[in-house]
Order: sequence, then structure tokens, then C-alpha cells
Amino acid sequence: MIALTKQQRVGVLITLLAISVFLTYYFHAVLMLGTVFSHFFYVPIILTALWWEKRSVLVALFLGGLVVVSSLLYRPDILTLNDYGRALMFVLIALVVASLSGQLKRREREVEKERDLVRHYLDVAGGLFVVINADHTIRLINRRGCELLGYCEEELLGKDWFATVVPEAYQKARREIFDAAIASGTAYPDPRESPVVTRSGEELILAWQDTVLTGNDGRPVGIIGSGSDITGRIRVEGELRAAHEEANLYLDIMVHDINNANAVALGYTDLLTDMLEGKEREMTLKLRGGVNRSIEIIQNVSTLRRLRSSETVTRPVDLDAVIRAGIAHHPDAGIIYEGRPVEVMADDLLAEVFANLIGNAEKFGNPGVEVVIRVEESDGAVEVSVEDTGPGVPDTVKPLLFTRFVRGTNRGSGKGLGLYITRMLISRYGGRIRVEDRVPGHPEEGAAFRFTLPRPDRPWEPQPAVNPVAVTPRP
Repeated sequence: MIALTKQQRVGVLITLLAISVFLTYYFHAVLMLGTVFSHFFYVPIILTALWWEKRSVLVALFLGGLVVVSSLLYRPDILTLNDYGRALMFVLIALVVASLSGQLKRREREVEKERDLVRHYLDVAGGLFVVINADHTIRLINRRGCELLGYCEEELLGKDWFATVVPEAYQKARREIFDAAIASGTAYPDPRESPVVTRSGEELILAWQDTVLTGNDGRPVGIIGSGSDITGRIRVEGELRAAHEEANLYLDIMVHDINNANAVALGYTDLLTDMLEGKEREMTLKLRGGVNRSIEIIQNVSTLRRLRSSETVTRPVDLDAVIRAGIAHHPDAGIIYEGRPVEVMADDLLAEVFANLIGNAEKFGNPGVEVVIRVEESDGAVEVSVEDTGPGVPDTVKPLLFTRFVRGTNRGSGKGLGLYITRMLISRYGGRIRVEDRVPGHPEEGAAFRFTLPRPDRPWEPQPAVNPVAVTPRP
């Protein structure tokens, strides 16, 4: 419907009333008929009711009076109750239409109020919101969207969304996705990256999500889309990724070179150990211990890198084979283990758990320390115990033992990373680890490290991480 101004409506009404007066005069005075073409009178009455509601009663009274007065002036002999009834009908029609018009306008005001409220919510939102019709034209866009794209609202409404704000290289694919959502009535459920181009030609990346808009009949009529600008975040992530890759390159070079230097130093140290005796031999053995500590540090750093840089993807692992391989790396240690075939959910880093636990028992234990490894199956998990006859772990140290830079005793070497890595690995697989006294109530008679690993027939459930507490090692 064409919207008319107030002056135009007044002009239309005056014209219709003038025509009504002419028709009344023409039928009564010229044609000398008792009836008037009064159906035309309903037009100004209804229009007035729609435009000014109850003022239409005045128009109805005027037209009803016009019919009655004209009959009295020109044909008083045929004036009947029908003429009065017609005048009354004009008033009734005016009242009914005015009432309906009032209800309609109140409903429109309520809808406009709700629309303005929704529009206010959209305008204060931090992201872009847009309603795209099924024909790809923009029906509505919020203030933030206009600011982000660099347009005024009037410049976007009615424009093709894809041709206006989507980069040319992506337009065809985006249209196909849009049309498929309209046809199926289902939009892509997850957020996705969607490029847009601003008025100045700058390309932005939006975290985009949309939903299908349906009409009163339930059929799709458009798409409601929302997007937040993540261009800066994407740029920073790319820079961080490049810096991370560069740092890893330097670290790989450093680890490779240090390992080569350690291998050479270890070879020459072994030669010197075989050639020397007495105090000189003891000095070379200490030198060899220092090289081994350097190798241990590099191994811990490499393990931490693998833990931090990869996602948890577990698979069935032969626990018995891992334990036997770990024992083989400590041929001089007294280790008791009754093998039994059992599979657990883990990955290639599981060997580090036994390397750390057996290595700690051998390193911190007294000469002749014994290590006992036990494996027991329970409902949904496999419990492993690594017990030793060493000096044990004091009760005051137990709560912090698996955090960084904490050792069970002040004797021996090490930097307190081995057990920290062990806890991270066990948690990574969905298990738990704890330390107890080998003989309950007697910590000085050795420690028992017990941990659980999930079985392949049980779902993986990551354990809540314990916040690591950094404790500075004693000199």
C-alpha cells in the first residue's frame, strides 16, 4: 500500500466528499430519482475510519444528513424510513471500522515497540547481526554491523548480501550454503570462520553462526546471521604459531647438538674410566654422572614438549611389553616383576612413567635397593605398583611430591621434573597416581608409587588436573 501524507489524505477525503455531494444532487435534482448511489459513500467513511478512527462518525453523519436533507429539498414526497436507515447504517459502519482500525493500530504500536526494543538490543550488541531474506537481500542489520562494514544502514538494506559484503572468491560457495539452508530449513549448527569485505576494501574474518528464520506458515523466509570480528585474533594466532615453530626449530637444533656433545663426552668418559684408577677414576665417574644428568634434562624437556604440543589420543598398549622394556634399561637394578599380559589405554609416552619411577628408585635408593612391580586388574582399570626398599618419602613431602622441583629427599641428583612428568602422563591417560609407604606407617622403609590406567573396554575419562605448585629446590 502506498503511504500518503496527512495533506494527501485530507485532499483525498475532500475529493470523495465532493463527489458524494455531486452524486446526491445529480440523482435527486437532475435525474429526479428517489434513490442515490449511496454505496459510494462507504468509501470516504471507511478511509476516514482507517486514517482517523472515530472521526469517521462525523463523515458518516455528514453523508447521512446529506441524503436526508437532499430528499427533503428535492423529493420530499418519497422520503421514507429507508433513507433514515441508510444514514444510521453509515454511522454503524463508521463505528465498526473505527473500532477495528483502533485495534489494528494498537497492535501495530505494540509490534513497533517490541521491534524497537529488539533493535535496541541488537544495536548494543558487540557483534554483527543481520537478517538476510531468501532472495539474498538484507532485511535488517544492527548498528555494530554497519560500523564494522563501514556502511550506513540505508546503504545496505535491500542490497544483495553476498554481492555487497562477501569477497568475490567466496560468493559462489556462500550462496550455495545459504540456499541449501533455506531449502532444508536447517542452518549449519557450529560457528565457523566467514570472511567479509568492508566498504574500504579491507577483508575481515568473522566467527559466524546463523539460524533459519521462518514465516507464520513455518516455511523458511531467510537467515539470521551473527558474527564477531576475530581478524586480530587470527593474526595474533598466526604470529604466535610462527614464533612457536621458530622456537621449536631452535630447540630442536639445540637438543640435537647437545645430545651429540653428550654422546661424545660420554664416550670419552668411558674410555678414561677404563684407563684410570683410584681418585682419577672416581673423578671420571662423577663426570659421567654429570653427563647423564644432562641427558636426563634433555629427555625431560623433550617429553614435556611432546606433552604440551599434542592432543590426548590414546590406544590399546601392551603394558607387559612396556614394563619389560623399562626393566631392560636398568640391567644393574634389582627388579622383581611377574609378567602378565594386559592392555591399557595409553600412548608411546607410557614408557616414560616406568623410566622415571624405576630411575628414581635406583638413583635415590641405597646400594642394593630392590624394586617390585605389581600389576592388578580391577573393574574398569589396571592398578600398577612400583615399590622400592629405599629411604622412602617423608609424610611432609608426599602432598607436593608430584609438583615441579620437589624431591623425596635432599640426597642424590635430579631437578624434580621426573615425577611431575609422571603425574601429567597418568592424568593424560585418565588415571590417578599416589605415593604411599611400602610398609604402612613406616616411611623410612621405602615408598610405593601406585597408579591406575584405564582398560581398553572402558571409555576414556580425563582426570581433573591438579594445579602444580612450584617449590624452589634446596641447594
